Parts: sequence; C-alpha cells; structure tokens
Amino acid sequence: MGATSAPDGDEARYLRLANIVEGQIVGDAVEGGSPVKGFDSQLRIDDILVRGRGPDLSAAMVGEQHVDAYPTVELFVIRVDRDVAEPAYVVAYINQPHIQANLAQGAQGTGFVRLNRPTLADLEIPLPPMIEQRMIGSLALEARQELTILQEIMERRKRLHSELLHRAMAKARAEDGNPQHGRITGLNDAQTSSDLLSAHTESTP
Repeated sequence: MGATSAPDGDEARYLRLANIVEGQIVGDAVEGGSPVKGFDSQLRIDDILVRGRGPDLSAAMVGEQHVDAYPTVELFVIRVDRDVAEPAYVVAYINQPHIQANLAQGAQGTGFVRLNRPTLADLEIPLPPMIEQRMIGSLALEARQELTILQEIMERRKRLHSELLHRAMAKARAEDGNPQHGRITGLNDAQTSSDLLSAHTESTP
C-alpha cells in the first residue's frame, strides 16, 4: 500500500479522487497528475484503490480499462498477495458500512474527512478460506453490477420521461390556437409558508 510514483512525461494517465465513486471506478484516466515519489504504483489488474478523502472512503478494484494508469495523491493503492487474499473480498470488506464508519472515525480533518495511511494500514481484515473469500467477492461484484445496471435504467427512464413531457408540452402549445395563460397570485414579499398560490387565467387576445 502506498502513494503514487510516476515517470516524467506527457503520456502518463491518472485516476483521480473523482474517478472512485461508491466502490467503483467511473470514467477514463486523464493526462496530468500529482504523483508522490517512492512507490511503484503504475496500476495492475486487481489492484485496489481507496479514496483518501471523504465522506466516501470506499475501495474499488482496477479492471483492464485502467491498467497502467497512475493514481493521484488523493488515493491509496493496496496490492494484494493473491495467495493470501482475494482482491474482490478485500474490497467488499472495506466497503461495509461499519468499516467505512470506522475509517471515517479514525480519519483526520474538521471541514472534511481525510484518511491517513496508518488508519488504513492498521485495518484488520479477517481472512476466511480462499473459497469463501471468492464467494463473498463474487457476490459483492454481482451486487455492484446489478446496482449499476439499475441506476442506468433509472437514468434512461428519467431522460425518456423528460423528453416525452417536453414533446407533449410543445404539441399542446402548437395545437392550441387560443391558449390561456395562468398567473400565480397571492405572494407576499416575505414568501412565508402561509403564502396562497392561486392560478388566474385570462384569454389572450
């Protein structure tokens, strides 16, 4: 586990804090970053990235899309010994709500949560037999993938409903040759919760 180190040059791509969202890596790595010397952190498949600033201190596993990128200083890298632990299991363990709460409690900062290296390094992770680790890791990945799909479906439905509403409004305006217009009346200057909103309609000439 450590911070980042990268060679000089314009070709290096970086993953930033904003790329780690609720236990998954989103978006593409970008050029330019702020590496820290002293650790070979060019990302490999199944490396684990942990957010260093909160309130979200979740972990995410590196996939093929982000191999060879570098994490910036806001992220921690955990490189798991595959003979001892399954990366997906470690991610699932770190992302449990009570573990997230413990990390946040041990973090520093007043205006925002900043995770420090000792707090993360001192985290004790129980290691059941590998077959159980793989099962738990697989279940966590499936749950994450299902949640991602559901979120995409909800977003698409939201866009569809918005477009249908826009078209319906435009069609209503186009078909009504003598539309009425409503005005909101009864507002006082203070606009308190007792304001009365009423619609006053009038025909346009």
